Amino acid sequence: MPNLHPDDASAFIVDYIRRPRNEGYSSYGYDIYLPHIIVAYIREVEKSTEHISHLHGGQRTRDLSPAFYEAAWTLCRRGLLRPGVRRLGEQATDDGSGGNGYSLTSIGRQWLKSAGSLRLPSDRTRMTELFGGFASNLGSGFVQRASEAGQCHNFGAYLACCAMCGAAAESILLSVAVAKVRDEGAVLSLYRATGGRRKTIERVLVGVREGVSSQFRNATGLLSYWRDEASHGSASDISEIEAHEALARLLRFAQFTTSNWQELTRPVSA
Repeated sequence: MPNLHPDDASAFIVDYIRRPRNEGYSSYGYDIYLPHIIVAYIREVEKSTEHISHLHGGQRTRDLSPAFYEAAWTLCRRGLLRPGVRRLGEQATDDGSGGNGYSLTSIGRQWLKSAGSLRLPSDRTRMTELFGGFASNLGSGFVQRASEAGQCHNFGAYLACCAMCGAAAESILLSVAVAKVRDEGAVLSLYRATGGRRKTIERVLVGVREGVSSQFRNATGLLSYWRDEASHGSASDISEIEAHEALARLLRFAQFTTSNWQELTRPVSA
């Protein structure tokens, strides 16, 4: 069988936490016990018919364990999980300290409630592939900024993540404006003027249906907020949850713009 990518293992771990399985095995004093999750993956995704008692400690479980260990470590690095039992006095296992037992952090619990459904790659190549599909319309500048926003998020640089999300959103706006006006110099001159961002948005939305224009305006407004908030000189308390939400909005903005590209870029006389 092919090897499992840690991103796929991470997505399954998050799904398992959101929808716990009851298979008659204790998770001890942890929120999750990784061997149980690996077995659940083999049964649910790989459709194994082998008895569950044989899967625990079996060869396929051992083969998949590196991807799940790496995924769990990534979730720890993001501050969503931590190794160990939930609280003092809970039942631990001899292998818990070896990477099998984890508990949710307070940030992790908030994240699962607010934004835990979005799957974001942790690998740079996959992140580039995710946003790279928009390159033909939105340009390489967008792909570069969006990919770096994702990398900032993965490494816990949440302020930088939001700033790069705002920069990527501005790349979307400029790409649409240039395609519509068909004069890059004129667009850049307008954008760099006082109130240029607002004026550029309004120029793009000339002749666009209300349903599309309102969604486009809302998307640019929300992401402009993150860019402005991140660029101020004062200290910021932007958290993982807010950075994750900024990435989610950026992805939806790119998808929406691409889906409505023809209408947004249809030339209209000024």
